[in-house]
Amino acid sequence: MDLGLRGKVAVIMGGTSGVGLKTAEVFLKEGAKVAICGRNENRMKSAQDHLLSLAKKESVFSKACDVTLKSDVEAFITSTAETFGGIDILVNAAGQSVMGYFFDITDKQWEEQIQLKYFAIIYAIRAVHPYLVKRGGGRIININATLAKEPERHMVATAATRAGLLNLSKTLSQELALDNILVNSVSLGLIRTDQWERRRLKSSPDMDPEDYYKDLAKKRNIPLGRVGEAEEVASVIVFLASEKASYVAGSTIETAGAIGKAL
Repeated sequence: MDLGLRGKVAVIMGGTSGVGLKTAEVFLKEGAKVAICGRNENRMKSAQDHLLSLAKKESVFSKACDVTLKSDVEAFITSTAETFGGIDILVNAAGQSVMGYFFDITDKQWEEQIQLKYFAIIYAIRAVHPYLVKRGGGRIININATLAKEPERHMVATAATRAGLLNLSKTLSQELALDNILVNSVSLGLIRTDQWERRRLKSSPDMDPEDYYKDLAKKRNIPLGRVGEAEEVASVIVFLASEKASYVAGSTIETAGAIGKAL
């Protein structure tokens, strides 16, 4: 199926690992051009080298960027537009969770979650909006989590900010529709990413990875009986960015193996 993405320019905030990197891969396979960013220079270089092994040099752009810094975000978006001649798609994929109950979470941790889940998205959308308008429209996909609708006590800060992002995404879908910009969310359950790998290595370094994730899926009562893969999320993101999703706006698509119970 031709998704109509050949020649399109996709900006992925984050994109150096996990779902973001896999999304960049799928975009390249569909003939799009991609721009990724990250704070960690070594990880970004590794991600760029990986993407260049899949596509031509003129299809990949990367730049150091802290998504919580307005000046960094604006510089990254501007450089991307100058490199590729415009922008069609924005994927807000940068994110990190913090575990802890209400009285365990510090002010700094709250501030970090608010910066990452709110202002990073606000900065990116403000910066990319003029370029999408010049194209006659575009796509914005915000990566969220089932926590947005079904909070868990031990992840109070992440759950609360995720809920706010879901509300923001819905509001923006209505406002930006006037510019033919379609805003949607992809809500994740348990996905096998670098973040989960770090947790596995910390808690069960001697356990076989496959056994660890099978056990995790069982403990979390995932109806499909397994943890999701980053590529499965990337496929949903790329579909939402495509011409095949031209009347999908304001939606939230769960890629969570049926774990979500909220309507």
